[in-house]
Amino acid sequence: MLLKKNKALAISMGIFLGLTGTSFAQSTSDADKVSSENKVSVTDNENINANVDSFSDVPKGHWAYEALDYLAQHGVIEGYKDGTFQGNRTMTRYEMASIVANAMKSDKGDIGDKAVLNQLKEEFSEDLKQMQSQIDKNTSDISKLKEDAERFKISGFGRVSWDNDNIKGYNDQNDNNRFYLDLKGKFKVNDNWNFNFESETNQRYTRFVNSNGDVQYHEGHGDEDGVIQRIWAEGNIDKLHVDVGRRWRGLGFQNVLLGNETDGIVLDYPLDNNGLKALAFYQKPTDAGYDFAMYGLGVQGPVSDNLQINLAYAQLDIDKNESPGYDPYNGNAPLVNTFGSHGLVLSAMWNPMKNITLIGDYVLTNAEKERVAEWASDGTQHIFDIDENTSKSIRLNYRWTNLNDPGSFQLYTRWFDYGRHGNIMGDEEWGLLKPGSKGWVFGFKYIPAKNIEWETMYEIADMYSGIYGEKDQQYKRDFIRTQVDFYF
Repeated sequence: MLLKKNKALAISMGIFLGLTGTSFAQSTSDADKVSSENKVSVTDNENINANVDSFSDVPKGHWAYEALDYLAQHGVIEGYKDGTFQGNRTMTRYEMASIVANAMKSDKGDIGDKAVLNQLKEEFSEDLKQMQSQIDKNTSDISKLKEDAERFKISGFGRVSWDNDNIKGYNDQNDNNRFYLDLKGKFKVNDNWNFNFESETNQRYTRFVNSNGDVQYHEGHGDEDGVIQRIWAEGNIDKLHVDVGRRWRGLGFQNVLLGNETDGIVLDYPLDNNGLKALAFYQKPTDAGYDFAMYGLGVQGPVSDNLQINLAYAQLDIDKNESPGYDPYNGNAPLVNTFGSHGLVLSAMWNPMKNITLIGDYVLTNAEKERVAEWASDGTQHIFDIDENTSKSIRLNYRWTNLNDPGSFQLYTRWFDYGRHGNIMGDEEWGLLKPGSKGWVFGFKYIPAKNIEWETMYEIADMYSGIYGEKDQQYKRDFIRTQVDFYF
């Protein structure tokens, strides 16, 4: 037999088959004539041809079959994606250098083989150096492109929501039927700092009932029409984390004391290596008409394997009897102070067993008792006191959803008792939780597909009316909401 598994001879056969005449293609431009879409690189991790049988243009009766079979089995040569070897095509010096490099890596031959290989290695040493140089450059370019791409990130979610609500006296009655887009951008300044923005587009649809009972359609939502509402910077100065600018912020795990857009700064500093940290903040709510600031201290994070805390004390820069601003919708009349001059939140998250999470918030303000005098529609005067300066909420979760795990789900229930003066500017969760209400929320979340979450909830509560002349009267509120969030 002409070939007895002699690697040097096999390589020679491979080289011969790669030539037209006896010439190599000398330039990169000649090499580029080879279709990049069809060629299988010798550096590919997956070897398409474990043996030469898969070369459709090299039949078993071919005189070079045995040599090519040896080279293919030892990873020295590879074919094209169309299953051909194309032995009559002109070989470039770079392809020849790759064959030599692969042969050296897989060499287990005798001394004669090694001598031939060493001669070939010396012949193509410059080509191998150029190849390595090009590989290093490509690796560097890819790394730089990846770094540049990661300097700017867009994320957020879109929501389709439908409510059925019998709430009385608020101008957002049935307001929560909507299409909503929350768009966030993060710009990487350096390894320690990011600059961020947030844009909300919040469009109502179907019907909207105002506090007078008038039905309107396709109403917009003020300035939440796609402009950039919030801009803030976030970064680290050694161990100190800094969050400064305008953004949505909360106090407590359920944001009962505060859950609102604010201008200000929040600092946090680690107290241990497990995530417990101390907070200091100065914030001004941005709702129209309000003109006060709050500052304070807090602590949040894990204190054991299954218990986390979130505690905060907020002091206002106004007296408890001083107006917090003016009413832009009522002739700029002074607003009534419904939260006093300070607030406290005690919040905890406990995992007593697998898949069970218990979250509790207790809020206390020093709001003064408010004497209210109103004339009812029947001509009688109602005089009553509001003395409700605490809020409480307990939530029980079974499991958590995972956006990357279709089929995952969560069941939850929530008991709440929100005093009419029991928060500063708590998160009402799009009208779900209103001051002056006490009751239950039952709900579930489900992931039908990756990055899509469906949530449905039902609330039943005793609630005070918001209609003038009836604010001392309670009624049963029934509320149902279903919504689908699309994350990106």
